[in-house]
Amino acid sequence: MFRIALKGALARKGRLLLTSLAVIAGCSFLSGVFVFSDTIRGSFDRLFANAYEDTDAFVRSSNVIEADFGTESRDRIRDTLAGEILGMPGVAEAHGDIMGFARLATADGEEIGQSGPPKFGGVWIDSAASPWRLAEGAAPSGAGEVVVDRRSAKQGPIALGDTVRITGQAGAREFTVTGIATFAGNDTSGGATWALFDLPTAQEFVLGRPGLVDSIVVVGDGSLTDEELAASITERYAADDIEALTGAEITEENQSAVEEGLQFFTIFLTIFAGISLFVGSFIIFNVFSISAAQRQRENALLRAIGASRGQVTRVLFVEALVVGALGGLLGFAGGVLLATLIVGALTAAGLGPADSDLLVKPWVLVASLVVGIVVTLVCAVVPAIRSGRVPPLAAMRDVSVDRSALSRSRLITGLLLVVVAGAGTALGLGGSALWLAPGIVGLFAALVVLGPLLAAPVSRLVTRPLTALRGVTGEIAGRNAATSPKRTALTAGALAIGLALLIGVSTLGSSVKTSIRESIGEQFTGDFAVSTSDNQGFGGLPTSLADELNELPEVEGAVGIGVNLIQLVEDGQPAGKSVLTVDPQRAAQLFDLPFTEGSWADLDDQGILMSVDKADRDGLSVGESVQAVFQDGTTRDLRVAGLFDSEDFGNLIVARSLFAGQTSDLFDVQVLVQSAPGVSTEEAEAAIRTVTSNYPTSKVQTRDEFIDDQAKQVDGFLNFIYALLGMSVFIAVLGIVITLLLAVYERRRELGLVRAIGMTRPQVRSSIRWEAVITALFGALMGTVLGLTLGWIVVKALEDQGLNSFSVSPTTIVIVVVAAIGVAILAAWFPARRAANADILQAIATT
Repeated sequence: MFRIALKGALARKGRLLLTSLAVIAGCSFLSGVFVFSDTIRGSFDRLFANAYEDTDAFVRSSNVIEADFGTESRDRIRDTLAGEILGMPGVAEAHGDIMGFARLATADGEEIGQSGPPKFGGVWIDSAASPWRLAEGAAPSGAGEVVVDRRSAKQGPIALGDTVRITGQAGAREFTVTGIATFAGNDTSGGATWALFDLPTAQEFVLGRPGLVDSIVVVGDGSLTDEELAASITERYAADDIEALTGAEITEENQSAVEEGLQFFTIFLTIFAGISLFVGSFIIFNVFSISAAQRQRENALLRAIGASRGQVTRVLFVEALVVGALGGLLGFAGGVLLATLIVGALTAAGLGPADSDLLVKPWVLVASLVVGIVVTLVCAVVPAIRSGRVPPLAAMRDVSVDRSALSRSRLITGLLLVVVAGAGTALGLGGSALWLAPGIVGLFAALVVLGPLLAAPVSRLVTRPLTALRGVTGEIAGRNAATSPKRTALTAGALAIGLALLIGVSTLGSSVKTSIRESIGEQFTGDFAVSTSDNQGFGGLPTSLADELNELPEVEGAVGIGVNLIQLVEDGQPAGKSVLTVDPQRAAQLFDLPFTEGSWADLDDQGILMSVDKADRDGLSVGESVQAVFQDGTTRDLRVAGLFDSEDFGNLIVARSLFAGQTSDLFDVQVLVQSAPGVSTEEAEAAIRTVTSNYPTSKVQTRDEFIDDQAKQVDGFLNFIYALLGMSVFIAVLGIVITLLLAVYERRRELGLVRAIGMTRPQVRSSIRWEAVITALFGALMGTVLGLTLGWIVVKALEDQGLNSFSVSPTTIVIVVVAAIGVAILAAWFPARRAANADILQAIATT
């Protein structure tokens, strides 16, 4: 029976390939994610290994604040430690190093570097321990000189002797380029831009803290091992909160940090690969169901000549095994190609890794094969069991009848799933969010179960206007769709899931943008906003910008809004928290925060403002104190000065003066500006631009432009999600092609008969295309309803997070639905052509 099954599968190569396509697409996505992640991870592993290859000890402060999403802020150390360490036994070199924010721009103010990768400022270290090597020019010397990385020089373009404008913590200044450097043989490190200064300039301009450095790079003389050298430094300075790591330890730490960040990214993409496989499982199940129905006579003949049910069942399982293995193998190859294209595109855009050699590990091939085989076998279980149950007498039948539209058990099961979905949603929105999981799963399951019950009436409903529009071809298309409701529903269901996710994401995005517009519109009372063009959570606008704006006679007030890290002691343990930093007096002019207790006037460098929800969670009220731990390890009790009923701008706000004397970076991400009374908008904007023109990273916007821009920031993320979900929609469209091809094969005698009695080839093609349209319309209808429901559930679940408005994007829904129907028509081109070109005599011959 195994040989029969294998020969049967190989005899139908077209069907084998078509069935494998859904597996190939899903496994390609999955393999591509793994290969791409491994490549990026390997690139960074080599990057850090090269960076610290000649470092024997890495000295830094042990005081660090760690917050959510891997962000951290570490204390600085005094630069005189380098000289002290240099005098220790076993030390040959010791160099103070800095890594801070520095944004490069040409002398004309044109920013250099892509949006996304960090913009670093550091120290030029003339040592073998440094990964930097001069490709051209000389090292920087003095306050007006800088060395830039070769990628930035190419992008500028920047040549030796050119003037560049750089924004750092101390402001924005012009520097002369004296050198162009490479990092470990590459143009830069991981797509970042670099501005390298001598140590005094970097301390004053990048850190704004003369006398301090971030770390000290130590090179041994060979008399001590790296471990012994690091241990001796740690022991000597333990009382000063200083720690020393070996070169291997700091390399591993950085590699682990990248690994942790990529792990979230990989899981995120893997979820979408799983969605693609889930959509593909509909296609696989549908194809095997059709295949089992079409081979009913063949299976019955096997039963008639003595094959057992189990043997007939195993025949289909063997075919599924071949399909899964072929799909997994070709999916792996497709994933490698996909990863190659992505890395190539990123490299061409200047965002890719410096070392872009593709890293393909054997486990990815194994994972692709396992996933392809398991998914296919699971989808083949029900069709295989049904094949085994075919009685020998069925060999005398030529057709199978789909009665799923009349199934009472299906109706009862579907209604029960609807009840589960409703109950889970109600419990999730009213209590624990964990109940939302069974609620959402119930929605999708109800779609699958109830689809065949709805397919026939919907198809018949569409048939009437279609018959009036297209005549007999429209009627035939409608009746074909209604005759096989299960097939129509499963094909449409795969499309519906993809569209539901697209529409759900669109609804969530529209609701987020509406909420942003409303919240900022209510709380921001100023006339202008100055924001940074690209900080990605690192760096921003120098605080001097707000000070300069406040000196303008055309400006009544300007308040800078920054972000910093502190630790708050909760339940006896310090926990890293992000806080907004503002000037309370200026904020009162421009920030209408919805206070429930207290006000801006109550905030000083001894206090903190909390959101109502945060205070309730921590059991705090106005007047009570919470202990704060700063970057340098010092502590202070902060009084809760006020409570506000909003989390749109975070849940903790402090005065910027709280960080006076601290070593933390101080940047603004936004500066809100109020025009002086009697000054027109044009006059105020012109005056503001006289200041911001000296800061290339700044962007001036009116109030309305700022609100629109904040809302549009969601678009980038939405487009990324749309692109990921596009694979699911592609697989669903692929399912339409496969289903129509198999339907054409199944109806070959019917097509031959209608051609024999006078139906033209264009009419045959038209009937197939309109059947695809009906399937797509049914899928779009289910997807739209499910997507809107899903979007509403998510928005309601996030009400406590400030998502207060439910908004639908009709334009997006119309575009998605029309695109789905258009793609379905294109997908029907080949099946329709094949149906029209069928040989009439061969088609009606009895086989």
